[in-house]
Amino acid sequence: MKKTFSITAILALAVAAVLIPVVAQAARPVPSVEEFFGFAPQAQIQWVGTQRDLEVQGQAMLGLQQHLLANQAAGAVDRQMEVRLNAAEQQRIDRVGRSEGRYFVGVGKALGLAVDLNGPARNAAARMGAVQELGESGRTWTFALHVPGATALRLHLTDVRLPPGAELYVYNVGNRQVQAFGPYAGRGPNGNGDLYTNTVFGEQIFLQLVQTTAAPVPAFQIESVGVMGQRFLAPRYNPEGAFSPNANYLVAALSNLCSFNADCIENAACTSSSAVNDAKQAVASILFQSGGGYYICTGGLIAHNGDTNVVPYFLTAHHCIGNSNEASSVETYFDYTTTCNSPNCTQPYNNTGETVGSTLLATGSSSDYSLLQLSSTPVSADGVTAYLGWSATDISGSTAGLYRISHPQGAPQAYSEQSVDPSAPTCGTLPRGRFLYSRDTVGGTEGGSSGSPVVNGSGQIVGQLYGACGTNLNDVCDAVNNATVDGAFASSYPNLTQWLDPGGGPTCSAKGASCSNDIDCCSNKCKGKAGSKTCK
Repeated sequence: MKKTFSITAILALAVAAVLIPVVAQAARPVPSVEEFFGFAPQAQIQWVGTQRDLEVQGQAMLGLQQHLLANQAAGAVDRQMEVRLNAAEQQRIDRVGRSEGRYFVGVGKALGLAVDLNGPARNAAARMGAVQELGESGRTWTFALHVPGATALRLHLTDVRLPPGAELYVYNVGNRQVQAFGPYAGRGPNGNGDLYTNTVFGEQIFLQLVQTTAAPVPAFQIESVGVMGQRFLAPRYNPEGAFSPNANYLVAALSNLCSFNADCIENAACTSSSAVNDAKQAVASILFQSGGGYYICTGGLIAHNGDTNVVPYFLTAHHCIGNSNEASSVETYFDYTTTCNSPNCTQPYNNTGETVGSTLLATGSSSDYSLLQLSSTPVSADGVTAYLGWSATDISGSTAGLYRISHPQGAPQAYSEQSVDPSAPTCGTLPRGRFLYSRDTVGGTEGGSSGSPVVNGSGQIVGQLYGACGTNLNDVCDAVNNATVDGAFASSYPNLTQWLDPGGGPTCSAKGASCSNDIDCCSNKCKGKAGSKTCK
């Protein structure tokens, strides 16, 4: 969730907002979807997958880890590489504290390692790990990396070009949560040689190349390691701030979800609201890299009109994922829930990340939206996912009820309700119409909730979380002085039509195209003199 202003920065505005009406700050009215298209487009929910035993995936993962460990190249552990965080980095990823916007959980440490298993460079590659020949049928190369103080690790590889018969895997050893992921093949999940691996828990990660042919493997790079801290684990803390994973009494004392959450945060496991029952199967926590940091936001699978083929479209916020590099690093975690009576917040996510990698299709700050296409179709732990329907009807002037599933500060699914407030004062460059202003009526949102889809009473997406606007932003539970702000799907829709509703109406125009109004442009920026405006 993104804060709009600090208290000091908005003092003058805040006082004015209390005393006088505040109107939308758009230079000219933005045409509604109904005005632009002549109708209010919408899509219905799509269900994907078949229900399965929750243990199936875990059993398969255990089998894969044991197989990789049994075939690990001899000597890999003896040659493991160690990377150390400095004191400032360790403190930053571990410290307790509320966070707004993207929820910071880790740092990226540059490695710059070239892995070349061919010719003279082969000995250098072996020194970074171990190579074990399998006769003429192939080989195994194992690389071990240890980062003291890490709670979880993931690797970023580039220039990946694996030939047929060569596969990469990552796994952990000795952690209470067994994890093994792969195979990663070819040019990686996005087909461009850029590969962010799944995240494994613990201070140690193994990267293993398994080759069943004698074909040479082109050199690739291990660019960096993502190092997660205690913030990623979503731990319970005792009042002194010491990590205390068994302090269950703190949950009841501080909130009904996790001890680090504000006391107004509601556990989604304790609600059976029909409006969000489907959303529980569509919403995911996402882990991604931006610059030198790793962050958590929320997003959700979104349905499309047209053919019956399922495309893994995923909606989140622009301030979470705003460029292709961030999109490439996205790892999704679906079905991250806990129980109602005894919530367990000591372990992040399920045993498995569902997908790694995505492509950025459309993004914009005008209504803070990003549409991604995930690199693969998610298969959640229970085997079933939902792609939420949506409605492009403008509700910014209504008093409609809104409903949300999100992951505040990386916690398991939380539930909140809002009511659109057409008279709430607006903030900065967030005009009503492009953004929805609402008041929390049940629960609340925090950092990490950003990008979470908000749905109407029919369970259709009508926006995604931007943040808050108000005069008491340090208190996320103050629904009187703060409004919740979502990017309005009705405003984003024209920029998403070509993917979500092909044939449903004209698509937006790219930079440089002629235009008449902002809504003509994918950027929502139509500039120039009358009669000669272009999209910027």
